[in-house]
Amino acid sequence: MKKFLATYYPGILLFVATLCVGLCVYQDYGMSWDEPDQRGIGNVTYNYVFNGDKSLLTYDDRALGPGFELPLIFLEKAGHFKTSRDIYLSRHLATHLFFLFGVFSGYILAYKLFKNQFTACLAFVLLAFHPRIYAHSFFNTKDIPFLSALLIVMLVSYIAFNKNKRGWYLLLGIVTGYATSIRAMGVLFALLVLFFLAIDVLRKKYLKEPVLLLFFGALSFVAGFCGMLYLCWPLLWNDPVHRFLESFHNLANIVWTGKVLFDGHSFAGNELPLTYMPVWFSITVPELWLVAGLAGCAWIIIAAVRFPVKYFSDTPERHFLFYVAVFLIPVLAMMVLHGVNIDDWRHLYFIYAPFVMLSLFVINKLVTGKRKATVKAVCLLQTVLVFYFMVKNHPFQQVYFNNFVRHEKEYLRKRYDLEYWGCSFYQGLKHLLATNQGAIRITTDLSGHPPLRNNINMLTEQEKKRVIVTDEAGADYFISNYRLHPNEYPYNKVEFSISVLNSTILCIYKIR
Repeated sequence: MKKFLATYYPGILLFVATLCVGLCVYQDYGMSWDEPDQRGIGNVTYNYVFNGDKSLLTYDDRALGPGFELPLIFLEKAGHFKTSRDIYLSRHLATHLFFLFGVFSGYILAYKLFKNQFTACLAFVLLAFHPRIYAHSFFNTKDIPFLSALLIVMLVSYIAFNKNKRGWYLLLGIVTGYATSIRAMGVLFALLVLFFLAIDVLRKKYLKEPVLLLFFGALSFVAGFCGMLYLCWPLLWNDPVHRFLESFHNLANIVWTGKVLFDGHSFAGNELPLTYMPVWFSITVPELWLVAGLAGCAWIIIAAVRFPVKYFSDTPERHFLFYVAVFLIPVLAMMVLHGVNIDDWRHLYFIYAPFVMLSLFVINKLVTGKRKATVKAVCLLQTVLVFYFMVKNHPFQQVYFNNFVRHEKEYLRKRYDLEYWGCSFYQGLKHLLATNQGAIRITTDLSGHPPLRNNINMLTEQEKKRVIVTDEAGADYFISNYRLHPNEYPYNKVEFSISVLNSTILCIYKIR
C-alpha cells in the first residue's frame, strides 16, 4: 500500500479533489429525458431475479444490458429512498463515483504507459474534465458507465499482457464481461483481446516456444468473460447464446425515426449523413486534445504498417494499436452500417477513452523533448480554457462546443441540438418557484412533456404540489429547450432564459 500511495499520490490527490467537487455539485443537475426508462431496465430485471416476474423476457428495452442499472436498484433499496428526488440524486452520485473510479484507472494506465507523472495527471484531466462527458457523468447511466468500465478494461488489459499470468487474464475476462453487460458493444474488446492472444500463440509456435501457459491464459479470459456476463445479465440465464445474439442484433438495428438537428437541417434518426458523428466529435472535443489525438491515431497506423512485427507482437507499442482499433472500429461500423447515433456522439462516448491515450502518445513525446516547457504551457492554457467554460456555464457543461465552430448569437441553437435531454428544465422550474407564490401552471411543446415531468420529480415534495402541467389554454407559462424547434416562439414576454456560448438553451415565456 505504501508503494502504491508513493507512486500514485498525484492521481489520488486529483481523485479526492474531483470527488469533493462532485459531492458539492451533484444536486445541481436536472433529470435527463431517458432516466426513468433506464431505471425501468433495472427494476424489471430486479423483479425477474427476485420476484419471478417474467416481464423481462418481453420487455421492449431488454436488449439494453442491466450491468449498471441493477446495482443502482440495489442502492435504491439499500438506502430506502422513497421520494423521486432522493432516488435520482442517489443515481446521479453513484454514476459520478463510478466515472471517477474509471478516470483514476485511466490515470494509472497512463502512468504505466508513459512513466511520466505530468502525462499521467494530464490523462486524469482529459478524462475527468471533458465538459460534455463531465455533465453526463451525473445523469447519463448508459453511456458514461460503459466509458468508465472500458477504462478499467484498458488498465487490466495492460497489466495482463505484461504479466502474462492466468490470474490477470481471468480478471481481464471478468471486467470485460461486466463492461459487456452494460453495453453489448463490449464484445468488441473481448474479440480484440482474443485476436492478440491468438497472434501471440502463433508467434510462439513459429519460434518453437512453449504456448501452454498462454493457451491457459486465453481459457481463463474466456471463462471470466462468459461467467461475469452471464451473472450480470439475467436475460441470458434461460438461453445465453440466443438471447445475447438477439440483443446484439437489436442494438445494431435500432429503428429511431425521431428528428435531430444537424448543421441547420432536420434529419430522421435513421437517415443521418455519414458526416454526423465525425463533425460532432470534431466540434465538441477541446482543440488541443483533438489535434493531438488525431495525430496519435495517424502516427500509430503508419508505424504499424511500417513495422508490423513491432506493433502486432507482445510489445508496449501494441497497446496503442489496441487503442486505435477501439477508437476506429465502432466509428467506421456506425458509419458503414448506418447505425443510429443521435444526440451528438454520446452513443460512442466510450471511444474517448482510447482517444485520450492516443492524444497523450503525441503530447508525451513533445513533453519529453526539447520544447517541453512550451508544450506544458500550451496544455495548461487549454486546461484553463476548458475549466473556465465549465465553471462559467455550470451546470450545463453538456452544451460545450470548441472554437472550430462559430459562437455567434443563436448560431449553435439554429444548427445543432443543444440541451437535448431537457436537464435545464430543473433550473427553469426552480426559478419559477422562487419568483412566484402559489400554483404555477406550465406547459411545453414536447409530446407527453417528458423533460418537464421528469424535472418536476427532481423537486421536493412540497414544491411538486405547486407545479401544475396543463395545456396551453390553461397555462401561465410556456417552457422549452428548443428540441426540434430551433426558431423563435410566438410569445412576447420572456420570463427566464439560459444561454451557453451565446445560444439560448432554455426559455420560459409568460403567456398569461
